[in-house]
Amino acid sequence: MQALLAGLALVVGLAGSAVLMGTPARAQLSAAPQSLSATVPQDETETLTATLTNTGSEALTFCVSFDRPLQRVEGMARVAGGNEPCGPYGEVLYRYDDEDFGAAWDPYGITTTPDGRLFTAEGSGLHRTFEFTPDLTLVRFFEHPHIAELTPFSATTGITYDTESGTLWWVNIENTAVGNEIVTRRVLFLEGDLDGEETGRRIEIVPPDTPLRDFGSGGLSYESATELFYFLGISDMDDPGTRELWAVDRTGTLAEGYPLRPEPYPLPAAHGVPDVHGGAKGRPEGVRVEFAVYPSFDAPGFDRIVVVDRWGNSEGEALETPVPAVLFEDGGSGPKANPLRSRIDPNGVMYMTFTSFEREGIVGVRPHPLPPSWLVVDSEAGPEAAWDGTLAPGESREIALTFRPGARAVGTYTATLQAFTAETGEAVEVPLTLEVTEGTVSEEESAEVLSSSLSVYPNPFSREATVALTLDATSEVRVVVYDVLGRRVAVLAEGHREAGTHRFRLDGAGLPAGVYLVRGEAGGQRLSERVTVAR
Repeated sequence: MQALLAGLALVVGLAGSAVLMGTPARAQLSAAPQSLSATVPQDETETLTATLTNTGSEALTFCVSFDRPLQRVEGMARVAGGNEPCGPYGEVLYRYDDEDFGAAWDPYGITTTPDGRLFTAEGSGLHRTFEFTPDLTLVRFFEHPHIAELTPFSATTGITYDTESGTLWWVNIENTAVGNEIVTRRVLFLEGDLDGEETGRRIEIVPPDTPLRDFGSGGLSYESATELFYFLGISDMDDPGTRELWAVDRTGTLAEGYPLRPEPYPLPAAHGVPDVHGGAKGRPEGVRVEFAVYPSFDAPGFDRIVVVDRWGNSEGEALETPVPAVLFEDGGSGPKANPLRSRIDPNGVMYMTFTSFEREGIVGVRPHPLPPSWLVVDSEAGPEAAWDGTLAPGESREIALTFRPGARAVGTYTATLQAFTAETGEAVEVPLTLEVTEGTVSEEESAEVLSSSLSVYPNPFSREATVALTLDATSEVRVVVYDVLGRRVAVLAEGHREAGTHRFRLDGAGLPAGVYLVRGEAGGQRLSERVTVAR
């Protein structure tokens, strides 16, 4: 606790308009109106405008951020993002490497507790976990759980904090050589306390008799809003470079609709451990995923961190944090895994591990701010101009804020827009309130929703089943069958189909007994049906 308090000596309080540094100059930033409220039915939107004005006599530079109280422990202070409130995204704020540690180490996965304790697990055979304060001051390190039952070597490729039990989970991968390739014999999630003591609980993702190539090396993230573990894995064994977003529950069962490929950043260009974060428990509509993207297969490492929702869609928002060039110095391969936002302040610091020819370590960088997931930020000059810029005396900038409840539960959602003056650190705040009311669906919309369907019969079946897909309109169609591990076992349809009912044959002769997921995609809709093969 003393180490945590020492790390938090660098933080700034949240009360009112904070002055982060210096004495206010004559340049002054104001915001109008003083607050914004919108009452919006589910699945509808409303756009309001906040106007920032330079009321001083000198030019000023501003930047916009958001306070999202649902993602911060009550009463905690926010992490200072360096000495200034504004700065380039990807700017290095904190750094710790093997020169600081004084010995070899191999940081890989990262996680954090709600009160700001940062843990990074080594990916090498040393099996150590290091604890840091938010400003990357080393607190201690300890040996974490690991198992090498099937092969003589096991690697740790991820770590996450479980908010339900207050424990840590480590990804344990047992690899072996098959010819010239390294394949994965088994992936286990191992649970332990914050000192590394095992609880005995484990989640098995890959059966020991099913070797896969490089499966599950995409780390781990737990999100209490959905009660799911997320990681990047492979389901297409014919294309081992293909990575998809996976989600499993505490039994290791694949969540419905997964695995999937993020639409705006299609894998395999994507890599890096996903960081998953949302709002209050039981509100999955607020869940978003951040992961790293390679510019090309020939690139030495990923060059940016991107944001999508839990279904892999960005909904037109390009919220990207560039990877700092310092991570590629000395001929290094750049960052290795886990883009991870602070849980004390989601807009304060993003952490990532890195490796270079000379050094390995962790950096904390300034991330692109995240608005609440029910809000889209834009301006007349485009979304990028809404986040920062320079205002001459008397000049104003209008920021368009679109309130979009989607399918969120009826209720009240709040956040605060914060506009900082870079030269002084002063902030003006505009409280935001979204009141979500029950949506209404027109008869035409209702008919459209009900007219598209997917069914499988007979169910269960042993030899052959029929998959019936009814389309309300002509569209591109894809119907795929997955096993419980998310591996694709059959593609039943792919291409253009007319409106109406289409039937496809599902051959069960070559399928082991068990439960399978038939997933159909058509016209932007996702349809799925579980089917059982019985013997």
